[in-house]
Parts: sequence; structure tokens; C-alpha cells
Amino acid sequence: MKNFRNSLLFGILAIAGILISSCNQGAKQGETAQNTDTLKHFRHILFAETAYDDVKGTYELSTEEAKNINNYKFVYDNKNRPVSIEFNRGGILLGYGELDAAKVAIEYTDSTETRLFFDKDNNPTEVNGKVFKYVFSLNKEGLRTGLKFFDKDGKLMENRNKIAYYTWSKLPDGMIKENRYNLKSEEVVMNEFCPFYELRFSYNEKGFVSRMANYQADTLYNCTAENCGDIGVSYFLFDISEKGDLLKFTVHNTTGRLANLYWGWAKFENKYDSVGNPIEVAYWDQDDEFLKGKKIPVYQYKYDAHGSVSEISFMDHKRNIINHPERKFAIMEFKYNEQGQPTDTLKYDNKRVQL
Repeated sequence: MKNFRNSLLFGILAIAGILISSCNQGAKQGETAQNTDTLKHFRHILFAETAYDDVKGTYELSTEEAKNINNYKFVYDNKNRPVSIEFNRGGILLGYGELDAAKVAIEYTDSTETRLFFDKDNNPTEVNGKVFKYVFSLNKEGLRTGLKFFDKDGKLMENRNKIAYYTWSKLPDGMIKENRYNLKSEEVVMNEFCPFYELRFSYNEKGFVSRMANYQADTLYNCTAENCGDIGVSYFLFDISEKGDLLKFTVHNTTGRLANLYWGWAKFENKYDSVGNPIEVAYWDQDDEFLKGKKIPVYQYKYDAHGSVSEISFMDHKRNIINHPERKFAIMEFKYNEQGQPTDTLKYDNKRVQL
């Protein structure tokens, strides 16, 4: 359940031309829910770069506020573990949040954490390349040590990135080591655009991820595949605010130099409004210059009163609205019905003429 403010920030990256818990013996979903004693609402999901991380909310809302603002409703059991997470407004599920689905139900045993997924109509659904169920393995301390993907028939399967299962271990230096395997138990990359095999994650004192690094044989490794640009890529750094906002993401080679990914950028920075909505993302290349040519360097976002994205604008580095050099439009406007479900997308040029 990787998130980057997830569907929005990962959606931001897609528009840019590229692209984000723990043990109750034998408890069934319904039985766990009956024991819940806490319910909270949040505007956003905390940024995460690996499925190892807990799913947490940021920017808490009151129950009254949640009636009119898009939110993630977390229901916790009496061990403070989430057993249900819903993206909704006023109790109506919405299908465009930062989760893989409109609703995630979580079941626990002493050694497993299982996630099941539901669409906006509250029907079971598949995610991440037709995966029906995530099953995490837990150690005695409740830490995740692995993840397997299963289809509707209960068979182990590969997700959209050809991954059938993960393994995690905590190293003496505190870093979390991650490896991924296909159905043949062959080690595979994170995804085709980040051809890294073994990853190691570092966390700051608040538990926020601060670094993701590419390793081989206990050595920091420089990926030189085509997708890793012309000088190679070794690690990513994440600057996360006290509130959990991803402020800056940078890409580096083993010497620490900024390094372009496949899509031609090496750094992006986000700006947020007072309630945690990303209102701007700007991109730089490995020379620390704004993207140029056919790339859009700046995107700006507007929101409606409910927290839904209402408009996206393409801009140059001086914040002038510009037409996308390939898509030929400059602004996208999003329409929703009263329940918060999307109904239409309108496109305009840089003169605000509808296309």
C-alpha cells in the first residue's frame, strides 16, 4: 500500500511523464471489529516508500468535520491496530484516494496480517495487478518479515511488477533490508523503472523514512541500467516534515551527486496548504536546473471545499501557465457529484479556452 500522498502524488508523477498493523490470535475480521474501541478520521495517509511501513493517517479531523471533508476513517482494535481503513465522505466510500482501494479490511493472527480490498461500492476488489489478498508474516515482536500476494483462489501470484513475495529483516545498523522474488523464487527488481534488487531503508527519530538505498553484497551500488540515467542511480533521500508531508525527494549516485531517473528529473519539491493538500510540485534535473524542453517543470493544484482536487495547471519555472508540449492543453478541471464521486474532466489551453 505504497503512498505518495498516494494517488495524488503518484498521480502527480504520472502526469509529469513518469510514474506509495502488526497480532491477534485467530481473530476474524468481524470478531476483531467487535472489539474495536477507537475510531479516527484523517485527511491524508502518511508517505511511505515500502509496504513494510505501517499505514498511518495525518491531519486528523473531528467526526463532525468528516461528514463534509474527504477523509480516511481508521477503525482500531483494543491493541491500537487498524482493522479497517476507508476513504470516504460522510460515510460514502470514494474510489480515488491514497490507498489501493476505497476500503481495506485488516485481519490479524499471532504471525500474520492479512489485507482485503473493497471498491467504492463496498464489493471485494483486486489491486496491484489483480492481487486479491496481501498476507504479511510477523515475528514475535509484531514486525513485518515478509509479504505474499494471493489471487481469489488462494494461490500465490505475482503482482504487476512480477513480484510474488517480499522479505524484510532489520540489520544491526537499524536499516530495513528488503528483497523481492517471483514465483520461481528468483530475485526481482522493485519495478521496471527502478531496477534495484536489494533495498535498504533508513528512518529518522520520528519513524519517517529518510533514505532508500540500492545494495549488492553489503555494498552501496550504483545502478547503470538505462532507466537510471547517464551517471547511474544509487539512493533516494526523503525530506519529510513534522506533520508527515513529503517536502523534497532527491535522487543520487554513489558519490552523492544528483542523478536523473529515466524520466529526466533528479529532484522534486512539494508545497502544501495549511491542511496538508499538495498545492505545487516542481522538478529539477541532475544539474539542479528546472526541467525544460518537453518536460513540465511545475504543476499547481487547487481543491474544492471537500478536499478533492478541482484543478491542475501546467507551468514553466516562472509559474506562467503553459500548454503541455505534447498533450496540447494547460489546465485540467475535475467535476464531482454531491456524494464526491468524479463525474467529468474538462481541459483548457493556457488562455482558459476549453478544448
